[in-house]
Amino acid sequence: MKIIDYEEIAKAIHVEDLFEPIKQVFMDYSSPKLVGIPVSLLHFEGNADAHIKIAALNGYPYFSVKVATMFPNNAAKNLPINNGAIFLFDAKIGELKAILNDKGLLTDMRTAATGALVTDFFAPKNAKSIAIIGTGYQALSQVKALSKLRDNFSVQVYGRDFGKAKILINKLESLCPQLHFKLAKTAEEAVKNCEIVVTTTSSTEPIIDGKWLQRGQHITALGADDTFKNELYQNVFDVADHIYLDSLELNYKYGEYSKAIISKPHFIEKTTEFGKIFQDLKYVADPHKITVAKLVGVGVQDLAAATLIFLQTQQ
Repeated sequence: MKIIDYEEIAKAIHVEDLFEPIKQVFMDYSSPKLVGIPVSLLHFEGNADAHIKIAALNGYPYFSVKVATMFPNNAAKNLPINNGAIFLFDAKIGELKAILNDKGLLTDMRTAATGALVTDFFAPKNAKSIAIIGTGYQALSQVKALSKLRDNFSVQVYGRDFGKAKILINKLESLCPQLHFKLAKTAEEAVKNCEIVVTTTSSTEPIIDGKWLQRGQHITALGADDTFKNELYQNVFDVADHIYLDSLELNYKYGEYSKAIISKPHFIEKTTEFGKIFQDLKYVADPHKITVAKLVGVGVQDLAAATLIFLQTQQ
């Protein structure tokens, strides 16, 4: 059994390394290869939580168990807010092959890679303006990751804390000097001025109103991965021509879609999992449609990332 520490993981992988492995496991997930993706959520005082995600696919050499924690009050103690590890098992004999002590890094990276992959796939190819809603690590990571797939786009950043939004823009200007950045005063301003919208917050109240959307816009919503989080008003799903989900099973339990589908079951008629669309080699994003991609996070993403790291460190 191998223990792979944070430093080794950070050196071994870049976000662009995950694009193809993650795309493939989503296709495998939306196929008869799926064994299971059970999820357990634990909630603690101070809005702290732990997400436990398991993934297994038939024909895959490993299965994984990921524990990712988020304890916001750690910031006041000068401790990391995010932590965690991934346990990788041999799928044939059940032996524990590796513990990846990633401290939450792979969760962040696979989320960044998936968000960028989905945005690039579902948003019209001629879309050149992106609204980033949120100011945290994932907001920064989404821009960096998308810049590996698209170039020459502008970014408007909105955050409820203007100070944090300005800090984020300063970081992004340093990391992505080829892009143009602007601070938006309101979420509405950012959404109405951009062709692509990416939400990365931990908000418990809706932020994006469907009334702001127009033909050709695409939304990638990343933040609401729990029962109580919410970034999108239900009318976003109303006006959407197509809704794309990382997992239909998990979106029935978590995030905004879980509430929307209860009140309006007909939404299922315009809903498809990412993996099924990725399999369609003829798919082309329609520049006249409104599309929404909703992510709550699936264990197969962790499985893909952990397997990639394990195999690289075996060489």
